Amino acid sequence: MAKYVLRRLAEMIPLLFLVSVAAFVLVRIMPGDAATAYLNSINAQITEEALAKVRAELGLDGPVWLQYIRWLKQVARLDLGVSYMTKKPVLDQLLLGLRYTMLLTGAAAVWIVCLSLPLGIAAGVRPGKAADQVIRYLTFLGSSMPSFWLGFVLVELFALKLKVLPVQGAASWRNLILPSATLACSYVAMYTKMVRNGIVENGRRRFAVYGKARGLGSGMILLRHVLPNSLNPIVTTLGLSLGSMLSGSVIVENVFAWPGMGRLIVSAVSGRDYPMIQGYILVIAAVFTLLNLCADMICAAMDPRIRLGAYGEGRQG
Repeated sequence: MAKYVLRRLAEMIPLLFLVSVAAFVLVRIMPGDAATAYLNSINAQITEEALAKVRAELGLDGPVWLQYIRWLKQVARLDLGVSYMTKKPVLDQLLLGLRYTMLLTGAAAVWIVCLSLPLGIAAGVRPGKAADQVIRYLTFLGSSMPSFWLGFVLVELFALKLKVLPVQGAASWRNLILPSATLACSYVAMYTKMVRNGIVENGRRRFAVYGKARGLGSGMILLRHVLPNSLNPIVTTLGLSLGSMLSGSVIVENVFAWPGMGRLIVSAVSGRDYPMIQGYILVIAAVFTLLNLCADMICAAMDPRIRLGAYGEGRQG
C-alpha cells in the first residue's frame, strides 16, 4: 500500500505540470489586458508610457515562454508570486481562503452524509413503495434547483423573514448553516439516488440471497453485506464531488459573502490578476488530486480486493 500511495503522489507531478501550462495559457488568452486593468484599478491615466511601465513592473514585458519559465521557477519554490491587485503573496491569500472554503465544503459533506444515507436506505430497502416514491420526488426537486436560486430562497426565509440565521460573513458556526446547506443540496439528491440504487442492486445479488437462506435477518444483511458493497463507488465519487465543491463554491460564497477562495477568484478574474488566477487553478488541482487519493485509500481500507490489487500493482511497478 505504501508503494501504491507513493506512486500516486509521484503521478501528481506531471499532472500539476500540465495544469500549470494550461493555467498559464488560459489566462493569457483571456479578453482584456492585465496592465490596463491595473491602471483602471488605481484610477491612473492609460497611456503608452504608463502601460509599458506597468508591464515591466508586473513582469509582462518579456516573451510568454520566458514569463512561464520565471513563474514555474517560483512555483517550484512554493512561491506563487504577488497579487497584482493587493500586492500581497498569492499563496498566503489562497491558503487563507482555502481554509474557509474547506470549512464550507466539509460542512456540506456532513449534510450529504447525514441526509443521503438514511434517505437512500429508506428508499432502497422497499423499492417502489410510498417512501421510495416520495424520496425520489424530493431528490428530483433537489437536483433541479440552481444553487444561486436556492441560496436566495434560504436567505429570504431564514434570514429576512424568520431572522433565525445570519446571512453573510463567517463570524460563527451559525454563518455556516445556510451556505453549506445550499452547496450540499444537489449533491444530497445525487447521493441519495446512488445509495438507493446501490442497495436495490446489491440486495438482489447472491450474497444477500444466501444470507437469507442462512437465516440472517434483513437488518444484518443490510449492514454487513449490502451497505458496504453499495458504499465503495459512492466513496470514490464523493472524492470527486469534494473537489468539485471546492472549485464550484464560487456562486455560494458570493451569495453569502463567505470569505473563501471563490470570492478571491471572482475579483481576480475581473482585475486580470494573473498570479492569483494561476495560483488558484494550481491549488484547486492539487487539492482535487489529494482528495481523490484519500477516497481511493478509504475504498482500499473498506474492500480487501482493492487493497490486494494495490499491492499487486506496487509489486509490478
